[in-house]
Amino acid sequence: MNFCENRFGIYLLVIISFLANDLTLADTKPCYNVLEFGAKADGKIFDTKVIQKAIDECANSGGGTVVFPAGIYLTGTIIMKDNVILNLQAGSKILGSKNINDYPEYSLIWGNKLKNIGITGFGTIDGQGESYQGKKTRPALIKFVSCKNVIVEGVTLQHPAAWTQHYLKCDGVTLRDLKIYAHGAENNDMVDINQSRNVVISGLIGDSDDDGITLKSTGDGLVENVVISDCIIRTRTNAIKAGTESYGGFRNITITNCTIGPSVTKDGFSGSKEGLAGIALEIVDGGIMENVVISNLVIEETTAPIFIRLGNRAREYLNMKKPVGSINNISISNLIAKNASKTGCSIVGEIGHPIKNISISNVRISFIGGGTLAEGLAEKPELINEYPESVRLGILPAYGFFVRHVDRITFRDVELTYNNEEHRPAMVLNDVKNLKLLNFNAEIADDALGQLVLQNTRDVFINGCSPLSSNVFLRLEQNCKNINVTGNNFSEINKPIFIDETINTDDLNISSNLTGKSTLFEILQPNIERDSLGMVNIYYPNKADVYYTTNGTNPTKLSKKYAKAFEQINPVVIKARAFEKINSSGTAILELKRLDVLAPRILPFDQFFNEKIEVKLTSNTIGANIYYTIDGTTPGKTSLKYKRSIIIQEKSNLRAIAIKDGLVPSDESTSKYESIEKLEGIQYKYYEGKWIELPNFLDLTPKRVGIVNMFKLDGLEHKDLHFGLIMHGYLYIINKGDYTFFAATNDGSKLLVDNVEVVSNDGAHAIIEKSGKIYLEKGNHLIELRYFQSGGGKDLKVSWEGPGFKKREITSEDLSG
Repeated sequence: MNFCENRFGIYLLVIISFLANDLTLADTKPCYNVLEFGAKADGKIFDTKVIQKAIDECANSGGGTVVFPAGIYLTGTIIMKDNVILNLQAGSKILGSKNINDYPEYSLIWGNKLKNIGITGFGTIDGQGESYQGKKTRPALIKFVSCKNVIVEGVTLQHPAAWTQHYLKCDGVTLRDLKIYAHGAENNDMVDINQSRNVVISGLIGDSDDDGITLKSTGDGLVENVVISDCIIRTRTNAIKAGTESYGGFRNITITNCTIGPSVTKDGFSGSKEGLAGIALEIVDGGIMENVVISNLVIEETTAPIFIRLGNRAREYLNMKKPVGSINNISISNLIAKNASKTGCSIVGEIGHPIKNISISNVRISFIGGGTLAEGLAEKPELINEYPESVRLGILPAYGFFVRHVDRITFRDVELTYNNEEHRPAMVLNDVKNLKLLNFNAEIADDALGQLVLQNTRDVFINGCSPLSSNVFLRLEQNCKNINVTGNNFSEINKPIFIDETINTDDLNISSNLTGKSTLFEILQPNIERDSLGMVNIYYPNKADVYYTTNGTNPTKLSKKYAKAFEQINPVVIKARAFEKINSSGTAILELKRLDVLAPRILPFDQFFNEKIEVKLTSNTIGANIYYTIDGTTPGKTSLKYKRSIIIQEKSNLRAIAIKDGLVPSDESTSKYESIEKLEGIQYKYYEGKWIELPNFLDLTPKRVGIVNMFKLDGLEHKDLHFGLIMHGYLYIINKGDYTFFAATNDGSKLLVDNVEVVSNDGAHAIIEKSGKIYLEKGNHLIELRYFQSGGGKDLKVSWEGPGFKKREITSEDLSG
């Protein structure tokens, strides 16, 4: 007996029958059982033709349901037709072929310019993706293009070879109650919504190697009117992402009631076990992002629970580039995250192109922590033209939120905590306008710069905060203006506000705060800082007299009056206080340890080289002597004393230390060097391993070495993924002048000429070409390519152009032997 589970058609007909009283279930759309068309359902004999015949007859009859009873249906591409629903009954499985030639449309289930189509039931669609690992051409499980009214419900989708499901330029897509295990090969996203509109995704439970639910805009079309709700998502990368490809953009997106966590897998092709971003919102190829509402999320163990990025990678579409895009009107509320990584969350725009109108409310995030004071002081590059990822800037200056180039942002009822002590601020905001901070609270270590650090930020309103006990709550730097701090409880804070010499006190409105102090003069304290040379500077913003002590006693007008910087190398407690008529400031306290000598800097650092390499050592501690060894032994006062550049002509392990009488000797600096013999062809060293950024290959042992004719993978034995290369060749330059080098790679690469970095490229799974220019004299020059592959496609190509010739690949004819 045929059974048709087109429940929505039945429901509609029942309703109509009640209203019209002249319809019966005999009027329902017919069912087409693939077994009756000759399907074997044994998982061995291909059923592609009989499945397609059933679909075609169903469509030719006006539509209906094609039923798959229990069994295993081995098949290549299945082409959908108008008004056809595939119903996979319990125990049924559509099993994808292991031969790419069986996929003329590069998808297991394919549809183009169709209406009223779907896949329902309780069966499984399995792509056998493991058989496609490392292959450039791989089929998706489901791909529908320019279709209208699509439903996929109830089924299990597993082991895709590429994206699990791709909906391109569709209108009206419903994905409901799906179970997805997207682990098979590279680029295993769970869901990809591309330039589609009117989309509902609900009840999805899935685990993916690559991104989870991904909204993309690879062309002019917007992704708009999307609801994502009631999903449980586990992933090694980004759980819910809008962006990477953003040419058109995104509008009217709602994400609610979802749980996000790490993948259950121990290993994979992408990201890491704990995942990357919980929520990733990215515009980097032009396009807009506006009206995004995110609420009621629980996130566990991601690298960054929240990642928002506006950049200008400016990928081309139809040979055109769009101007910098925009991000506007983003609301994130009612979010709880636990065990987030040390990296931190970031909301980062571009200089002159700020992200606008961001609201973060009722958010509680607990981080692993463990950040250092040095990491809190680190400056981060803009990297506006790089692949957007939450780990791209590395460990952020703030353990909670790093916010840069934003206009109009509100943090309301936000609490940040950690498991391991954090010496970074909880939040750092740079180049931000119109900030509201309401009921904010965070943990920090006593030596951190402050709970909240504002740099070059203006029009700020801070209210209703009762911060936990710490040394500094608010630190103002780099010409902050119009700062309003009112109605806060600072009773547990030693130094409520710290300001540097760029801040004009006329730009501060500090009032009605619970501090036990009545005036701004009393609230502010002198700033005490010791530089790397041991010189102590004391600054107070007003023109008041500052007195200090170095014996631990409280300063009075009878103490030493600060006039100029003084040297302080030995351990001491410095206290300082400003006096103006009858008023006195708060007391600043700085506990100093014995000054350490700064470790020597080595340039160039860790290099392969030609016949010889010149290495320089420097120390920022004036008067320090540098001692070094090149044989790997521990340096000390009896070692070679650095006087001039070191000429290294053989494989060496350089170790250096800086020493100055009276100070603690520096930490040791090390650097490795290895010469490259001049041979015919391109020499390579091949390594195996998993990396998310270029490793230091000098620290690794190559799996094998060899010679090829070009900077290519052709003819070079390698794994399908997770490998690295160092490739060297000697170019002979006839005509001196400017030469441009091009490196086209996926994942990560660097190209160096004579130890000078000319190209730094991060293809991030896609093949991207970048270039750089260098002046070369006549003669031999060592060219080096560093490359690693961690998933997705794999390719590399090195080209050049210079005086007398246009761009071309480097071949054996260009090399000297």
